[in-house]
Amino acid sequence: MKCLASIASLAVLTVALPAAADFASLQSNRHGTLYETNGSPLANGLGQHLFAGVTNQNFKRRGLLDFDLSPLSGQMIEISSVTLRLHMSQSGAAAENVGLHRVLNDWGVGSTDAGGGEGGGGPATPGSATWMDAFWTVSPWQTAGGDFEVLASASASIDGVGFYEWTGSGLISDLEGMLAGDVGEFGWLLLGNESTSGTTKRFDSMTNGNEDFRPELLVEYSAVPAPGVLALFGLAGIRRRTRRG
Repeated sequence: MKCLASIASLAVLTVALPAAADFASLQSNRHGTLYETNGSPLANGLGQHLFAGVTNQNFKRRGLLDFDLSPLSGQMIEISSVTLRLHMSQSGAAAENVGLHRVLNDWGVGSTDAGGGEGGGGPATPGSATWMDAFWTVSPWQTAGGDFEVLASASASIDGVGFYEWTGSGLISDLEGMLAGDVGEFGWLLLGNESTSGTTKRFDSMTNGNEDFRPELLVEYSAVPAPGVLALFGLAGIRRRTRRG
């Protein structure tokens, strides 16, 4: 019985002690911009930037951003915070709210690398995400401008050039669903102020020449005790109660 008591004590300690928090910095693995246009389809899956808002010519821009979740896959974890960190590198607008909306369908990158400041995009190539298509020439969006949750998972006020963060319970819920397989791992869409023209914000992408400006998804989490440990704890408790009886 001394052996059982020792096991029970170990189990109690294993379960009762709070797990130390771990941190993961997840890197973007694809991006793009949906360019509204009255001409040929535009894209920018390989460019250094992505955009959100409305241009001075009154065309909408919506950024797409996804991350490599493999460092967290296959683990039993409890997520305590999720923060998206982006660098905004160009804007002619005052402070504008930019929402982060979970994307509902898969989308492509293609091979377009827009020139100049990239605000005008470049000709779409097969597989590009465009305003009308998730994969150009192959699969259209169900709704022009992308398929995404209407309610934002997080929102941030974006003003002058600098770093900005999106965080909150909505992003935790999104990431938990993605890791559990309850929702698709399609990333998020950046939705700016589309109520008037001249609101566009330019953000730096995973291919930006300055590595410090590239997107990061910062996750704080704790490991969940394995079911075997919890079962051991329960078994020890039963044995100890039986002895008292």
